[in-house]
Amino acid sequence: MRKLMMLIIMMIFLLTLFLMDQRQLLIHPDPEVVVDAGLPDLTGTTFESFKFPEHFNIRKYEGITLNFIVENNLNANILSIETEEFTKLTGINVKIRPIDYDTFIQKINLDFISETGNYQLIYSDPYQTLNRFHDDLEVLEPYLNNPNLPNLQMPLNDFFENQLDVCSYFENRDNLYAIPFDSTTMILYYRKDVFENFKEAFMNANGYDWTPGGKDFTWERYEEISRWIDKYVPNEVVEYGSGQMAQAHNSAFCEFSNILASNGGDYFKDSNIDTLGKSDFSELDVLSPEFIKSLGQYKEIVKSAAPGSVNWNWTDTALAFENGKIAMMVNWDENYAALNASDNFRVRGNVGTALLPYGDVRSANIFGGSGIGINKYADDLEKEAAWFYITWATSKNMQYRILTAPTGGSMPTIKSAYEDISPEILEENPQISVVKNAWEPENIYLRPKLENFYYIEQILNEALHNMIVNDLNPELVAKDIDDKIMKGR
Repeated sequence: MRKLMMLIIMMIFLLTLFLMDQRQLLIHPDPEVVVDAGLPDLTGTTFESFKFPEHFNIRKYEGITLNFIVENNLNANILSIETEEFTKLTGINVKIRPIDYDTFIQKINLDFISETGNYQLIYSDPYQTLNRFHDDLEVLEPYLNNPNLPNLQMPLNDFFENQLDVCSYFENRDNLYAIPFDSTTMILYYRKDVFENFKEAFMNANGYDWTPGGKDFTWERYEEISRWIDKYVPNEVVEYGSGQMAQAHNSAFCEFSNILASNGGDYFKDSNIDTLGKSDFSELDVLSPEFIKSLGQYKEIVKSAAPGSVNWNWTDTALAFENGKIAMMVNWDENYAALNASDNFRVRGNVGTALLPYGDVRSANIFGGSGIGINKYADDLEKEAAWFYITWATSKNMQYRILTAPTGGSMPTIKSAYEDISPEILEENPQISVVKNAWEPENIYLRPKLENFYYIEQILNEALHNMIVNDLNPELVAKDIDDKIMKGR
């Protein structure tokens, strides 16, 4: 009897060990073992049209947690909601961590420098992350070419070529470091009711049509219109003609860059520095007449704007517009839906969009898109799970959902996505056609993607802010910028 009891206990023990091993396989499965568990019914989900490898187990990475660090923007907020379904279907717990721009940069710096791999998924800003930390990002070609892993749901050539170069590569196309994820672009926002209701009065006083978007809508006129609205439009309609973002922040650099490029200027003369990027520049161009003129012009534009503009960034300016405080602003296209649904009855349904004002040469609209990459210091299974998430998050289905969400989102990064946008959606989202026009070669501005540009950008942010606060001479400001950049090389 005793021997029988011992035998039963031993069998129970062995069975328990077997079941524990099976559970571990579910939590951290052997990547070499392919389990043909079949696919659940995915009808009506974001995986409905997703193409899987043959015999792929959708729950292969169940139990893995991925931390996704991302700048706090509307795109990330919408993705956080959609990701709940991804987790439910795959068992991969994705923690999206949207944080403000400056904190985002600090945390990325610490994680890569310490090589801890705390954030497996990386929101790869081309000008803050990809340029400086490309060697810390996983090279993606092995995942792209692995037949046993989910692949991108579109060929690479479906991405806009210049956006792919900016967001995914550094210096050359030898290594793919990130997949284009969002495509934010700066455009002009204006209050349609103000421009319609006071159009005749303005024309009688100034002799021209002030409607934004045409080639006659220049930065000089933008400033003149802003001052006129301040003086003649009642405060109960709108308090200020315009709002800018001249805080000592990346926002000031971006805003000024639009003016600089519209006048035919730039920061460097190197070829490909604005697409594939460079480790160093050969010729600085901040002492050019175009640069100095643009500095003076920016100073006057901020002077004509709401007083708070000197300390505002893009978030502050968007909030001022949403609250009905300003009639015009430069800001990212992804804000459209939220602004147009403002609680302020004067703003709601009255948001117009257009190309940015013209300078001496053209309208220049800065591109701010980023990619999504994988932390090189994550473990192998986490990297595979992260790649699975990337293929889902960048799919046409997901990009379309983000675009059409009630609170808005960024424009798709793939060309084929625009074939599915209905006339009704285009009518409800006029910013789509504006942004596509802004992406035309004659209208887009791609900023320098330089390895040490973080240091240069700090110089520019402080110089622009100080010039406005202290009413400094643009020529002296340009000389100071040149001296500090050259000393820091």
